[in-house]
Amino acid sequence: MSFNAKAYVAQVRADNAELFAASRENANKYFTSNPSKEELVDHFVGRMVNERMNMVEISNRVANMPADTSPEELEMLSKQAFDEAVHFKLVKEVIEHIAGGEINVAEKIESAAGAEVAEGKSAKGATLLAKYEAATDPVSLALYQLIAEGRAEQVWDEMANCIEDTYVSSRYAKIARDEGFHSNIGAWKLEKMLEANPALVARVEELAPQMRADLMHISNENTALAA
Repeated sequence: MSFNAKAYVAQVRADNAELFAASRENANKYFTSNPSKEELVDHFVGRMVNERMNMVEISNRVANMPADTSPEELEMLSKQAFDEAVHFKLVKEVIEHIAGGEINVAEKIESAAGAEVAEGKSAKGATLLAKYEAATDPVSLALYQLIAEGRAEQVWDEMANCIEDTYVSSRYAKIARDEGFHSNIGAWKLEKMLEANPALVARVEELAPQMRADLMHISNENTALAA
C-alpha cells in the first residue's frame, strides 16, 4: 500500500489532542483564579514578546526561502508574518488597556528577556523556532506551525472565553482565528513534503514528540498558579 501523506498528517494533528486539552485547561485555571492587574500585565508582556519573536522568525524564513519556493507558500508565510505583527500590536493594546496607560515596548521586551536569562529559562513558544532551527529546516517549521500554532489557537480561544472584558476577548478571538490559519499552513506544507519524500516521516517522528513535550512545559510555566 502506498504512503498516504494526507492521512499521516491528519494523525499528527490528532496526536496533538492531549497537549491542546491540557493547554486549554491550564489557561482556564489561570484566568479563572482572578490574577491581579499586575500579574496580568506581566503575563501578557510575555505573550507580546512571543508574538514579536514569531514575526521576526517567520520573516527571516520568508527572506531566506529558496528561489524555487512556490508563490502560494510565499504568500501564506508572508501573510503569517503580517498576522504576527498585528498580534504584537493587539497584545500591546491589551496591556495598555489593563495597565491604564502607554507602555515602553522596548523596555518591556528587554526586561522580559533579561528575566528569562537570569532564571535560566525561556517559556515562549517562539523559542522553539530557534531551538529546532526552523529558519533552515522546512520540516521543523511545518511541524512548529502545525503543533505550536494549533496549540496557540486553543489557548487564545480559551482566554477569549474566560475574559469578560469584551475589549480584550474580541482581540483574543481574532488572534485565535489567525493561529488556526497558521496551523493549517503547517499541515499543508508538511503534506506536500511527505508526498514528495515519504522518508521525511523519520524526521517528523523525531521532532513531533519533542515539540509537544516542550510546549507542555511552556504551557505549565506560563500558567503556573502561585502557591
